[in-house]
Amino acid sequence: MKKLIALLLAMVMVFGLVACGSGETAGESSTAADGKTIVIGGLYPLTGSAASSGKTMQFGINYAIDKINNAGGINGHKLKVVWGDTQGDPAVGVTEAERLITEENVDIVMGCYQSGVTLTAEAIGEQYGCPFITANATSEELTAQGYEYFFRLAPTNMMFLRDMVQFCKAYSDDNSLNLKTVAICVDNTEVGQQTIDYAEYWCGETGLEIAGVVTHASGAADLTSEVLQLKSLNADILIADQYVSDAILLTNTMNEQGYKPGIMIVKANGYTEADYVAAVGEKLNGITMATEFIEGAKGADISDAFKEFSGEAMNGHSAEAYTVVYTIAEAVYNITGRGEEVSRDSLQAELAQISIKDKFFDGSEIIMPYNTIEFCEKTAVMDTEYLHTNMAGCLTIAQYQDGKLYAVYPKEAAQKEVQYPAAFN
Repeated sequence: MKKLIALLLAMVMVFGLVACGSGETAGESSTAADGKTIVIGGLYPLTGSAASSGKTMQFGINYAIDKINNAGGINGHKLKVVWGDTQGDPAVGVTEAERLITEENVDIVMGCYQSGVTLTAEAIGEQYGCPFITANATSEELTAQGYEYFFRLAPTNMMFLRDMVQFCKAYSDDNSLNLKTVAICVDNTEVGQQTIDYAEYWCGETGLEIAGVVTHASGAADLTSEVLQLKSLNADILIADQYVSDAILLTNTMNEQGYKPGIMIVKANGYTEADYVAAVGEKLNGITMATEFIEGAKGADISDAFKEFSGEAMNGHSAEAYTVVYTIAEAVYNITGRGEEVSRDSLQAELAQISIKDKFFDGSEIIMPYNTIEFCEKTAVMDTEYLHTNMAGCLTIAQYQDGKLYAVYPKEAAQKEVQYPAAFN
């Protein structure tokens, strides 16, 4: 798999890389020019089928930058973002990453939401020696390339599936439900395959049986046959992982076909977006998910201010984007506090050693389910190597009830009791 991905990456790089001039050398950043403004390249799908998720990330980044700058900045430095649009396309992600680094001379890149796009774009950061950090992309492959300039805040697919399956097993045991079988529904991407692999692994570890796996094209036009396959499997639990357009289609098609698994648990992914909530209405009630953020569970003052700023509730994606900006700001704070110059290399070195516990430099709390942000040295878990991943990452299990997400697990974080079986209305 890794050889195939490496070959694909090389092909995309050859195809997509175009030498661009900007009056400065490719290794120079905007900080070298003005010494006061740290420029972040925001590389997200701003158009295309995942644009609503890109918009959510924009809100999180813009809110964090405004909050920091309006409070006086970081030891005399302000933050700024310059946007790149991947369109959800790996080849476009490559050319946009290179534009941000060589023409816009950003100090660090944030991106790209979709793991497949991030996998190709991160190589550009490594090529030019520009730090690249992802808030959201979950594929294990991203931090298995040995790249020194790439960092990941987001919990990985392994962590998502671990927490999802462990919740299902614990809830079944605690309530004597004797849930035994699991169906899996994912798209036919590399991330979808990882979801299958880790679901099968963790189900095996906990004694749950895989009844069947159903895959579909990403950006599907119709999911009727797939839903009918799932319905025929009649599993106790459905594990699903979709981006927003497919999440909408799957939920609506399940309703049309009368498919109601007792537990439907999903990776938050497309299921937390405002567009999803608006499109499916009450049909979302009862869906359970592993998510990075639940409004009201932590950081209520921050999420309230975010809602006033953006007009939408903070979700896992916007919370992670906000948190990555604050992580970058913490690195700038530490570098400038030592009297050193902020550069691409100094940002890379600081992120590699950074340790944030509970709160950031300005007293703002970490609003994620975990309280530590550190990017690991090379570490192996389940035969997968990780480098510069936040291994403290974990998820909260939440459920839609009355049209709103509430934390339901672990028990100490629960805002509501689990509704079982899922109502879907």
